[in-house]
Amino acid sequence: MSVLQTKPQLLQPHSRQFPFDEVVSQIVDAMKKRDWKVPGMSLAFDVYGSGEAKYELVRVIANREKGFKLRFGRAQGALDEGTLNDTAAVETICIPKQIIEVYDDESGPSYYLYVGDDWEAEKDWFMNSIKVHSKLNGEPRRYLRYKGNTYKKRATLLVADNDLGREYSPVGDEPRQFKLEEKFEEFTSWLRENVLNYILTFPEKPLTEKPVIELIPYNGPWETVYSFCNGEEAERIIKGKKNPKLLPKSERHAYFGSGRRLVPLCTRSDTNFPRIANEGFIWCDVNPELRLDSKPKDFSRAVADEMRSIFSRNNHVIAVNLKYANDVYVVDNAAYEETRQKLFEAIAPRERLTDQEYYDVLAARGATIVPITEYKGNYKEPIVLIRRELDFDEISAVCYVE
Repeated sequence: MSVLQTKPQLLQPHSRQFPFDEVVSQIVDAMKKRDWKVPGMSLAFDVYGSGEAKYELVRVIANREKGFKLRFGRAQGALDEGTLNDTAAVETICIPKQIIEVYDDESGPSYYLYVGDDWEAEKDWFMNSIKVHSKLNGEPRRYLRYKGNTYKKRATLLVADNDLGREYSPVGDEPRQFKLEEKFEEFTSWLRENVLNYILTFPEKPLTEKPVIELIPYNGPWETVYSFCNGEEAERIIKGKKNPKLLPKSERHAYFGSGRRLVPLCTRSDTNFPRIANEGFIWCDVNPELRLDSKPKDFSRAVADEMRSIFSRNNHVIAVNLKYANDVYVVDNAAYEETRQKLFEAIAPRERLTDQEYYDVLAARGATIVPITEYKGNYKEPIVLIRRELDFDEISAVCYVE
């Protein structure tokens, strides 16, 4: 079976570190017993890990009408090989007009109290926004922030924290502090009465198995594409090609490099390019004149720039013979060069692009990205981008070059 089809192991919250952990665990279990489908409840899942050690967790359970949201991501112990944490415990709980955030090291917690004037209008904002320095940023006075201010020892009080004047302080009869355990109990009771009991009113149903990823046979225009990696990655790939069982489960894949983004996340959202371009890829040269004894400097500048590591020498050339077209794309680097040249002509006599102008250049290249199954063979300087783990037999050769 391809590493692409490795079924992730579902993790469920089992921590009992905080008083509400048990009811949260019961909520997740109750949702699972109803095939994750309950009217009004929305869910989001997340998968992490690599190779044959992939894990899935419920990332969010929410109900907008109830003003309720659980977000999961708190560590609750190590996984099989000790290289990853099990992060399926709840870390943030939102109930009407209140949010609490807890941490596995017992720091904090952080608590937010809604003090705005229109809860219904601002409910979505309160449930989903990042709350940092609202007073400093000139934002409306919609919440107060409280903290436990301890580390590795549970606090007894949640105390108003204006963060050196960058957040709003309580005024009038607004509370200056809360007893932490009372807040824990309030959140626990609310979740049991308004979420768990609601879910339990619906009948259980069998769990639907998720379909296995369908493999798309590769039928692209290039039999071999080339990239390069560092010595540690090359050693792992060579060992895996001989016998993957000699590697830890998490290393049983042939992905290499750091997954460099085609277009940075900080690029303007109104720039026209497919959002897949914000993801990270293995960058591959399609030049048929390249050989296994090619040096990275012989690669196209774009591939060399993106694959070079600042931490170690990338001195092993990788020949990739794709078996599957899943998550493989083609981009035209000529769009980068042409857009860059036009911008320099437009800004003359200025000789340096601003950051945003450079991001526009990257976005112009990003706008050309297409799945390799849709590529028409019409790009002037094609580059192949791979966004998935590779099977070891998709690497035809690894070669060290001086």
